[in-house]
Amino acid sequence: MSRNEAQGVGPEAIRALRGGLSRAAFARQLGVTPLTVYRWELPEAAPQARRPRGRVAQVLRELAEGGQPAPPPPPRLAGSVRQQEMSPEERARLAPCLKFFQRADWRSAENVLLAMLASGELRSTGARAMAAAGLAYVYRWGFEDVRRAFTVLLPHLAEADAGLLPESIEVHVHAQAANLFASPDGRIFDAGKVNVHVARAEALLRSGNITSAEVRCLLRMAEVAAAFYLGAPELISRQFGRLEEVLTGVTDPTMRLMATHGIAHEAAIRGEVSLATRRFRELSQGAARLGYGLLEARSLAFLAQRRLDEACEPDEALALVRRAREVAWDGRLGRGFSFIFAARAEADALLRLARFAEAEAVLNQGDAVVEDLAWTPHPLVVQRARFFYLTGRYADMRRLAVRLSSYSGSIQQPLTHAYGLWVEALADWVEGNAQRSADGFAAAHARVLELGGWPYLRRDSIIAEVGARAAANQFPEARAALRRARATVEQFPSAWSTALLHRHEGWLLAREGRSREAREKLEASLATFTLAGDIPEMALTRRTLLRVAHAAGEPGSESALLQSEEELRRHGITAPPDFSPGPLLAQEAPPTDAAPRLGAESLMVPFERLAVRGMGASLIQRELVAVLEGLFPGCAPRMEELDSQDRATPLLGQTDVPASEWVELSDGYGRRLRVGVAGPLPADGRALLTALARLAGFALEVSVLRGFAQAEPPLREPESGAPELPGFIAASPAMRRLKAELAGLSGSRATVIVTGESGSGKEVVARGLHQLSARSARPYVAFNCAAVPRELFEGQLFGYRRGAYTGAATDHPGVIRAAHGGTLFLDEIGELPLEVQPKLLRFLENGEIFPLGETRPVQVDVRVIAATHRDLGRLVREGRFREDLYYRLQVVPVRVPPLRERREDILALARHFIAQLTPEGQEPPTLGPDAMAALVAHPWPGNVRELRNVIERSLAFGPLPAVLGTDRLRITG
Repeated sequence: MSRNEAQGVGPEAIRALRGGLSRAAFARQLGVTPLTVYRWELPEAAPQARRPRGRVAQVLRELAEGGQPAPPPPPRLAGSVRQQEMSPEERARLAPCLKFFQRADWRSAENVLLAMLASGELRSTGARAMAAAGLAYVYRWGFEDVRRAFTVLLPHLAEADAGLLPESIEVHVHAQAANLFASPDGRIFDAGKVNVHVARAEALLRSGNITSAEVRCLLRMAEVAAAFYLGAPELISRQFGRLEEVLTGVTDPTMRLMATHGIAHEAAIRGEVSLATRRFRELSQGAARLGYGLLEARSLAFLAQRRLDEACEPDEALALVRRAREVAWDGRLGRGFSFIFAARAEADALLRLARFAEAEAVLNQGDAVVEDLAWTPHPLVVQRARFFYLTGRYADMRRLAVRLSSYSGSIQQPLTHAYGLWVEALADWVEGNAQRSADGFAAAHARVLELGGWPYLRRDSIIAEVGARAAANQFPEARAALRRARATVEQFPSAWSTALLHRHEGWLLAREGRSREAREKLEASLATFTLAGDIPEMALTRRTLLRVAHAAGEPGSESALLQSEEELRRHGITAPPDFSPGPLLAQEAPPTDAAPRLGAESLMVPFERLAVRGMGASLIQRELVAVLEGLFPGCAPRMEELDSQDRATPLLGQTDVPASEWVELSDGYGRRLRVGVAGPLPADGRALLTALARLAGFALEVSVLRGFAQAEPPLREPESGAPELPGFIAASPAMRRLKAELAGLSGSRATVIVTGESGSGKEVVARGLHQLSARSARPYVAFNCAAVPRELFEGQLFGYRRGAYTGAATDHPGVIRAAHGGTLFLDEIGELPLEVQPKLLRFLENGEIFPLGETRPVQVDVRVIAATHRDLGRLVREGRFREDLYYRLQVVPVRVPPLRERREDILALARHFIAQLTPEGQEPPTLGPDAMAALVAHPWPGNVRELRNVIERSLAFGPLPAVLGTDRLRITG
């Protein structure tokens, strides 16, 4: 091993230092987890690869130079004075602090703890450590002062490592340490140390008599934060749902808010923006009731950004940001991570008002906080790039792209580089290179899909690609990008993004010579930007409309276009490059009759305006009134709410002129609304008013469902030709979440372990992973470890040569070689004989197998998916399963919930099996109401397998009924 390799502590150096030790044994020497060692040994280019840092890196370098690792913590000395539990008096003094924590009374908690530590009244080491952990908790979660919290806790970390603290106190110290190392401060953040402290705390929870839901919740919070800040998709997907699971046992109201904050961010990361919005709204209200300033400020800042995404007026977002700043000031919060959230929303709102100097000042303040925290610069990138785009500072945009692409920090580095690709593509666009810009946006989109489908950058990239492809005259490619963009906006709805997509689509239609359709899209875009109060986008969209009119040769369009250019200059907006099309093809001449025409054609733009994805309820109501004003000039449209006594409360529009026509609609919340106009209307005006009111009612209902239904959109690219998963029924939130996880793992080669009860569908999950992967065209081989006699196991798995043992009459490749290039599914891995496990471990680590009778290893390229209904951790403790193999399999754990935990799937699965098992050529029976009730009520101890058997048994006795009722439904037990 070279000196350079030792100094760099690369993968080969790690393997050489580990030698014959298992990863678990080597990890114990270093005080890290086996998974950490595994990730050190991965090739540099692997997405989940990590390199040793800090103290551990120094220890490894000393080992490479012939030294010895630091000794493990000394064993605890029973009865040691320094390990005595706190005295009753000390407990009594510390007890009031718990109530302060639960009430989020951080100032009182700080004062009491500081007074006790300064007075010296806490005599035992444990009591002082507990007080310090409490003070660190106050600074971290009360005041967002991570560095002060770390300073307070640091002396007691050494005591915890040396075993000088009682276990009941040491576990709290490790839990606080894990959260500090997982905090948003780049100078402290260390995912490896998070793993170490989480592992030590969990070991104490397992080995001692400590049962604390709050401690477990803190540990899960640390893991979620560390995975998110690392930006590792597999780690993030592993954490989904774990925090919500432990939250059920937590009674502390403040900690429940903290955990809910993490859960809301999980939803946002998955692109479930409506669910995230609802949770952040509830968080802001709950934090306000409790007086918890930090979480209220963060939640308000997030809500401001989300409302801007829904195309609210900028002043509404600015009011939310002002409130967040006031709360932060009252709570004595410094300019920490919450400030970055607020700065992002504030800058976005100011840009929409064309207040560029103020927006730049806010962005500069936010960047100063980013630099102070040694954080990734990408949270403010979109707003900064838009500022440069609108103000013509294109050289600064290039410098921003370089800054992002050269970012070398550990915080979400791959995602930051992907943002660099996006900014570089935008710079190509403004410099007039449409084709290079389109390729750049496509590259950013592809990169973000590799990283797990970060929804915001994914949406921005694919929408921008549509416009760039159109400008480059790449019409087939633009149409393909448009289809993907529509599907993306459907999954991750945003009214503002939909309006931008409409503008790009209108530009594409114009360049294809379809000016009438182009106008419809552009007018819908302009209407949404007008409602949103976005001055720059209104001006740019108007300019695009006039460019289309000018290209179509419309009279007066040239002077109007000059006025549009003057409007841009007046607002300080630099006009983007001119990709104007040539003269457009002749369009159908407009009708010459003077009579108003309110037919289907006149509905196109209003329908586009009311069907914008991601539009909030209040915006839909305003849009409906605005549409009616355009269709029925002078008819004074208005909207009112009706109560149960038919009393009306005005909401929008004019009320000074009595309405002659009214149409009622529902908003999806159960409220009754009505829209009215003052006549007279054209002949078909009443029908048109009714149609628009009905459409608005449907749009309002969809808006409600988007905000309150817990939909789980897939993380994969939403291509219409994406492969389906046969037999994978995902009607319940749990299974939709699982399906999203599988899609997110599609580009990975990592080993997956699928756990779940017998019959829950583990093999369906394994097949789904294979079919979604790049190996889908190669073999998929399933091997049941419980179905092979012990003496034949090795030969069946690894293969053998003829004559290798008595009875080996021919060569046999073994299931591993049979799966070469594809996927091997090892079902019931818990039944694997102990003597075979080392060989399987070698194969998993090196991709090598030794068939029986062979003298040289055989290289095999196989992805392994294992499954078990057994508790492998328990088998390890009982000595029936190797610990190193256990950790090697636990790279990506996936749990399939039992059927009783996902009852929404029961009827969907039943219908699936009915269709599958009905004889060919016959009509499948429908489920009767009594049968549906019986199916849902059954506990299903045999899970999906039992359900399938019930359906098959019920259909086996002819003749086949038209309706399957309880009289034919053969449920036993």
